[in-house]
Amino acid sequence: MSVSAAAAVLAAAVSAPASAAVRYGVEDPALAARIDAAPLHAFTVDVLWRQARLADTKAARSSTLEVLVAERLLAASARRQWGEAVLLTGQGVGYAHDVALDDQIAALLRNLYRDQLEQTLAQLPGGTLDGLIVGEPVISAATLDAVFGKPGALRLDYSLSPAQVEQAKAVTVLSYRLPGGGKAALSLYDVYRRQNVQGRIALHTRQSGALKQQARQALGVAAVLDWAQARFGAAALADLRQALSDQAITLAVQRLHGIGTDTDSGSALLDRLAAQADMQAVRAYYDQHRDEFRRIEKVKARHVRTDDEGAAQAAYAALKGGMDFAAVARQYSAADDAAHGGDLGWIGASGKTGWLQQLAFAQPPGTPSRPVRAPVGPHDKAYWEIVLVEQRIDGYQPPEAESVRYVASRAIARSTAIAQLAALRARAVREADIELNRSLLDAPLRVLEVAP
Repeated sequence: MSVSAAAAVLAAAVSAPASAAVRYGVEDPALAARIDAAPLHAFTVDVLWRQARLADTKAARSSTLEVLVAERLLAASARRQWGEAVLLTGQGVGYAHDVALDDQIAALLRNLYRDQLEQTLAQLPGGTLDGLIVGEPVISAATLDAVFGKPGALRLDYSLSPAQVEQAKAVTVLSYRLPGGGKAALSLYDVYRRQNVQGRIALHTRQSGALKQQARQALGVAAVLDWAQARFGAAALADLRQALSDQAITLAVQRLHGIGTDTDSGSALLDRLAAQADMQAVRAYYDQHRDEFRRIEKVKARHVRTDDEGAAQAAYAALKGGMDFAAVARQYSAADDAAHGGDLGWIGASGKTGWLQQLAFAQPPGTPSRPVRAPVGPHDKAYWEIVLVEQRIDGYQPPEAESVRYVASRAIARSTAIAQLAALRARAVREADIELNRSLLDAPLRVLEVAP
């Protein structure tokens, strides 16, 4: 099952009404909902709805609200069942979760409130972020060596020891005053922990300007968050952070269940479910999806072999001009079978096949291939091949083949995992107490069922 198909199955599984505890009861305009008495802010819904409308101008705010409610409940259930640290381990992001959230919030707000942020920036001394900086001490090479080690030293990883972390925390990179008036400082450790692997390598290897650039990036994020907190309030900003964290957890749970990954991506859950698929289940899947196991049994083909590319192109031009393939082979081919029109006979799929046979299996019937240079060694004489498949016989892999078992068991596992995830999400919604703010809804609800 493809990733898109898996996502479609999940969407269908959760599209039916899942809760009878949903009701309209929120009247505070600052809130979009209460989920088990905890608030979901209207600011969060509006920010993520506006983001959705950048990709789809018809996106409904009601749909955004429903997604946020479902993700908050699913993420809470997943945190209890697996733990946030487990879910976020090995996701390939490279950034600490809180750092990724800071960067994501800042990027969202810059995109949606660009004009207001630029006005705030223009009011700073010099009209740049540097106008916030009140101190930027010079850091000696010896201090950097003490924290990161000598540049050029052989390393197995780019992490810091506990002692190096404490040293980095004691080194101030820059101090600044936020637009809201608060004073703060960035330590060398603050800058370091905000980096992914590439950023940390840049610090360890003393790439020119890397520390200054990374410090200003951190300052830019801090300034945007400070502006947002002053504009929308600390509670609203914290709620947006919670929603983005829920989104990350939801994606992690989906990957755990094989959604958003290819068939061979690592998932302990999929591996376990695939191992549980017996031959009866595999055979049932095979019978229902037989076309997935179609294969070429044999082809009847001809070829033209030339010793240089010029002759190959001349032969190909003759074929494109309508000349019979057998006649072209007799005229241009240097192979022993040229007198027989380059007849290769029937080539079967069983046994070991050479590259010419593999080329024949890759060609659609009835159309000569372009000239293909043979994959010869550096000291071997080059030659070119043109192949025509005259007939092709298709068949199916046998149901007992190991390749059939692998594909079928992974598909069965993915389908089972999707059903489990859909049930987890539906149960989380069904068991929750959800109150909505009717005034924020701009379209009928699709997932949540409101009690009469």
